[in-house]
Amino acid sequence: MSQEIPIPVTILTGFLGAGKTSLLNNLLQDMPEQNVAVIINEFGDTSIDSHLVVSTKEEILEINSGCICCNVRADLINILTNMMKQETEMDHIIIETTGMANPAPVIQTFLMDEQTAASFELDSVITMVDAKHIWHHVKEEEPGQQIAFADVLIVNKMDLITEAEKSELEQQLINMNPQAERIYTTYANVDSGDLIGKKSFELEYILTMDPNLLTQTHHHHHNDQVTSCVFRDDRPLDLEKVNKWFAYLVQFKGEHLYRYKGVLYIKQLENRVVFQGVHMLFAGTESFKWVNDELRQSEIVFIGKHLDFEELERGFQYCLA
Repeated sequence: MSQEIPIPVTILTGFLGAGKTSLLNNLLQDMPEQNVAVIINEFGDTSIDSHLVVSTKEEILEINSGCICCNVRADLINILTNMMKQETEMDHIIIETTGMANPAPVIQTFLMDEQTAASFELDSVITMVDAKHIWHHVKEEEPGQQIAFADVLIVNKMDLITEAEKSELEQQLINMNPQAERIYTTYANVDSGDLIGKKSFELEYILTMDPNLLTQTHHHHHNDQVTSCVFRDDRPLDLEKVNKWFAYLVQFKGEHLYRYKGVLYIKQLENRVVFQGVHMLFAGTESFKWVNDELRQSEIVFIGKHLDFEELERGFQYCLA
C-alpha cells in the first residue's frame, strides 16, 4: 500500500431498520473532500441499500452472499487486501453491517490478522438504536450484542417516543453498556465530526465484554425464524394496487416485518419510487427519473419473522399493471 499510516475504519451496526443507511448518507454528505470507501453487507441476497446510498465519489463495495460476521468474513478480508494494493490513498473506510450481524467477529477481523491490523485501525464501532422498536427485538440475540460492543450509541427516532420512554430507554442502555457515548437524534442527523476520527474504539473495554475475543473463533447463529425474501420484475406496477397492498401489509403484517425496502417501477410515474418500512412505519418517495436506456425494474426485499413467502408473492403479483 502506498500510504504508511493505517486507514481508520468505522463499523456501523444496528438492528434492522434502525437508520444505518440514513446515517451513512448523512456522513458521506458531510465528508465531501475525503476519499472514503463504503462496504455494505445485507441480510438478503440483494443490495437494496446500494440504491439508497447517496450518489457521491465514494467507492461502494457490496457483500451480499451472506452475513459479514459468518460465512463471508473471507470476502471482507479479500476486499481489504485489494485495498492494500491500490495506489489511491484512502482517508476512511465505513463498513455497514447487516442488521443481523454480531459485531464481535467483524472487530476480530481487524485485530487477529497481522497484515490487516498493520494496514487498518478501528476508529469506532457505532450502533444505531431504534428508539421506537428496540424493545420489540430485545429477545433477539443480535441487538444486545450490537449495543454491548459499541463505543458510540446513536439513539435514533427520538421523535417517536415520550420523555418517560426516553428515560426508561436511557437507563436500559446504561445497564447494557455504561461505557458507550450516547447520542440522541432524529432522522439519523449527526455531525460527522462527532463520529469520524475520534478514535473512540477501546480494545481494553471490549475485552471486558468478551475476554476471549482474541483467542476464539466466533460461531454466530442467527434466529432461524428470521428470514428474507426478494421479488424482482421488469413489468410496471400499478400505483393504486401498490398502495392497497402496502396498506394491508402495514396494518396486518407489520408486527412481523422487521424491515422492508425497495425500488419500484410504477406505470403512472416517470420517476422510480424508493420505499422503506419498519414494522408499522412506512414511507415511500419519488426518486430520480429512469434513464431512457435503463432497465426499469422493481426490486423489493422483506426481512422478518415467520414470513409467508407465498402470500407475499401473491401480493406482489397482484400489483403488476
